[in-house]
Amino acid sequence: MRCSGFVQGVVVLSICLLCFVQTAMAGTSAEELVDRGIEIGQRGDYDGAIELFSQALRLSPNNAEAYYNRGLARSVIGDLNGAIDDYTQTIQRKPRSFEAYNNRGFTRAALGRYAEALADISLAIAIEPKMAQLYNNRGAVRMSMSNYRGAIADFSSAIDLDPVLAGAYNNRGLARGLDGDLDGSIGDFTLAVRIDPRYTVAWYNRGNARVSKHDVQGAVEDYTKVLVLDPEMVAARNNRAFARLTLGDHAGALSDLDRVVEDFPDDATGWYNRGVVRKVAGDRLGAIADLTRAAELGDSLAVTVLEELIAPEH
Repeated sequence: MRCSGFVQGVVVLSICLLCFVQTAMAGTSAEELVDRGIEIGQRGDYDGAIELFSQALRLSPNNAEAYYNRGLARSVIGDLNGAIDDYTQTIQRKPRSFEAYNNRGFTRAALGRYAEALADISLAIAIEPKMAQLYNNRGAVRMSMSNYRGAIADFSSAIDLDPVLAGAYNNRGLARGLDGDLDGSIGDFTLAVRIDPRYTVAWYNRGNARVSKHDVQGAVEDYTKVLVLDPEMVAARNNRAFARLTLGDHAGALSDLDRVVEDFPDDATGWYNRGVVRKVAGDRLGAIADLTRAAELGDSLAVTVLEELIAPEH
């Protein structure tokens, strides 16, 4: 199956934007515009919010809250460079705004500018050293830079400050796994789902770690839990199919891949994977049909496997 069958673990919401900040006082036209922008931004009208924050800045060019909130709205709609500019303007006017440093770091990380992101979030921590989420955020940046030991230290600091921050356990589990500590990784994912039993990604990540520890039956159980919580998570379904194949459960693997092919008929990977399972299960004609469809969808590896299956006929 494609890429050994498994989609690797993921960090979910490891870095968060710190949300809209209310103005310090109300009454002037600019401040009213900011408040109105926050209100409609919280309802999801980010373009309208940006326009109101821009109006406020035309009336009050040094309004730090207007820059900050416009930066947040711009980030949400994908204008990352515009958001960075607005957070920078916020910091120039409000140098101890840890929220602006954090969010600028988040945005720079999204652009792959990890060294700058690390510097920004470190400054946020210097200003607000007791906020667990900031350490979690910096840990995620360090993990993106392959600094797993540094990431583990940051996630541990986040946990020390907030022992029920499930995301920090999940993220530390990923970092420990990447650093070679699979037992520690599984332990952290277990703690994450103990805190939040509906933490889908932590169940998924524990399944992946269990596969790496050759506990394939345990992995099947974790992927099954994921699919109870989120039946549409195709990565978990693909991974459960591979785990079931490893256990010799061809029927279970095919059942999973039937669903993948049904939900994503134009994705060659599902057809390829089902073709491989059918080949292993001895269903040569079914394998040929699936691999042919994968090849038609542009999968070059399917062509190679298909040639191997058809070759004996010539």
